[in-house]
Amino acid sequence: MSRDNVPREFPNVRVRLRRVQRSPGLPVREGTLQIWLKGTRFRVRDEAGRRLSAILADLSAENGLGAAPRTLEEMMDIQSESRIPADGVTDLYGDLATDEGWVCRKAQPAWRTEAAELAPAAAQSLTGELAGLEPRGHVTRLGRACTEYQGALEGGSAVTYIVSPPYLLLSHVHAADDADHSYTREVVALEEGAVTDEDLAPPVDPKLQ
Repeated sequence: MSRDNVPREFPNVRVRLRRVQRSPGLPVREGTLQIWLKGTRFRVRDEAGRRLSAILADLSAENGLGAAPRTLEEMMDIQSESRIPADGVTDLYGDLATDEGWVCRKAQPAWRTEAAELAPAAAQSLTGELAGLEPRGHVTRLGRACTEYQGALEGGSAVTYIVSPPYLLLSHVHAADDADHSYTREVVALEEGAVTDEDLAPPVDPKLQ
């Protein structure tokens, strides 16, 4: 979901999302995100501790397959990360009403940015644009009635979505010519009405806000 399609307000929900990215010649990249949403506020925790640029690039790739390494250094980083456990998390906080956002990564000092920049990470578990996709049937996931959609993205990749409005419970995208080149994001837990204001408060000095 692009920042232009992010809703102005979110449902009150806590989501646990699993991501699996497979690319030719690279280790499988896996990770878990926790997402808290309530009104205009959100929080996202990337348990792999990825850089903000990596989190957002995965979501903005036109082909839906996540960010591809562009340099040898980036490929080496991926190889290293597949062998070394994460030594911290990345938390993103934002309020769309004020456009104030905060990034807290591992032991680094928190830094401020626009909430609108961070919002696509928060909205990835919500139903986005379905134009051009065809409903293929009904399924049940996490105890919810869902509709399965299939089609192709602008970049040519094949996509399957499983949707229980307003939630996108599964997004599976694979290259048109290689089913093993894929990116899957799956909601594995969803709890509505569970988010409090305390969950969404960034751990920063009030003097900095």
